[in-house]
Amino acid sequence: MSILIIGGGEIGQFIAEQLITEKKEVIIIEKDERVIDEIEESLDVKFVLGNGAAPHILQEAGLSEAEMVIAVTNSDEANLLATILAGMEAPQAIRIARIRNPEFDIEEEKLQENLRIDLLINPDKEAARAIRKVLQVPGAFDTLDFFDGGVKIVGTKVKRESPLIDRKLKDLNSLRDDGHFLVAAIIRNNELIVPRGNDSVQTDDVVYFAADSQYTTEGMKLLGYKRQKIDDIMIFGGGYIGRNLASALEKRGANVKLIESDPQLCSVCSRNLDKSVILNAQGTDQEVLQEENIQKMDAFIAVTKDDEDNIISSLLAKRMGCPFAIALSHKSSYQALISSIGIDVVINPRQISNNRILHFIRKGKVLHVSMLQSGAEIIEVEALATSALVGQPIHKMKLPLDVLVLSIKRNGKITVPWGNTIIEPGDHVLLMARREAVPKLEKFLTVTLEYF
Repeated sequence: MSILIIGGGEIGQFIAEQLITEKKEVIIIEKDERVIDEIEESLDVKFVLGNGAAPHILQEAGLSEAEMVIAVTNSDEANLLATILAGMEAPQAIRIARIRNPEFDIEEEKLQENLRIDLLINPDKEAARAIRKVLQVPGAFDTLDFFDGGVKIVGTKVKRESPLIDRKLKDLNSLRDDGHFLVAAIIRNNELIVPRGNDSVQTDDVVYFAADSQYTTEGMKLLGYKRQKIDDIMIFGGGYIGRNLASALEKRGANVKLIESDPQLCSVCSRNLDKSVILNAQGTDQEVLQEENIQKMDAFIAVTKDDEDNIISSLLAKRMGCPFAIALSHKSSYQALISSIGIDVVINPRQISNNRILHFIRKGKVLHVSMLQSGAEIIEVEALATSALVGQPIHKMKLPLDVLVLSIKRNGKITVPWGNTIIEPGDHVLLMARREAVPKLEKFLTVTLEYF
């Protein structure tokens, strides 16, 4: 069975690239022949020329046999119509639509329920949410929620002050008072290390750790970070993401300055924000940043539509004394480069949207999936009665070598598992897997027909 992607733009291409690595048969419907000409040599997919919201085009693309329909054109209305038609003609297909109009936010749940769409994605909304999460854990460059927010996966760099340096991870208990911290992945010299008991972390390693949400501050301390607050924030970009961020930050008492070069967008910001200072200026202007005391800001966040402006302004802010900078980038190829030149956090809306889609692809009762920058995945699953995950101690499981069990939630209680821990039916289990190991892991997550 195939996956239909309606819209061959940048986000459609990005999703197609990810699905190809999953060995999925992908068909892209695109109405602009020039777009097809530009990408058909770089993507090993089938193309159908035409309007993806037209019934005969969907039929030509094989809608009746599709396992998933993902509508990501630039038109919200076309995306919604395409998924409605898919629901009528292919009820077996999972249906996903991208929407960008903020007016749909209020009605999102109603739309999803009444139109029977499995997932509505607003990349800008997802990006704003991701930035808010990062700001809640100062020093982190990535923060992911699992177990309904009960556990966080936090990505950060190890500082020389960390008491973990050169200490074997199996001896970690002597450095903590709780059982809510576990190193999930280590990235050293751009290579992923799946940590074992005899491994240790080094200065400047990138580490992802799993922790009970209320213990993330303690986790950061173990990696060398002092407790700090982010109260004074400058945002460059008055579009949806910038306004959404400023509004949320206002509500939690932060002092916000928002810079926007478009006078009309400044007016929109003024009408929608209560306490933020709105400046009609260019965030890449060094004099503007200096006049607005960038060196006294706790964080600088660049979220314009222009990746280059975001990068330049963030670098300027860092060099002028701002300790923490976040840049929005729509190009995944930029991510490693941006991080290497000193910008603390890179937010890619397409990658975040892709994470939301991944869990529909995974086999087994998968509840949530997130890809890490390292090529690993964090997967939350429900352990079913006939799954190979249950009924025996973890150390006796024949899990792939590059898979770790990070946390278990049972009857509302979250625990860090040990080798003799036995997973029971109904447990929610958090796993880390190198991407190459995911197909093997899926065998543990599937169930036999007798279960049904």
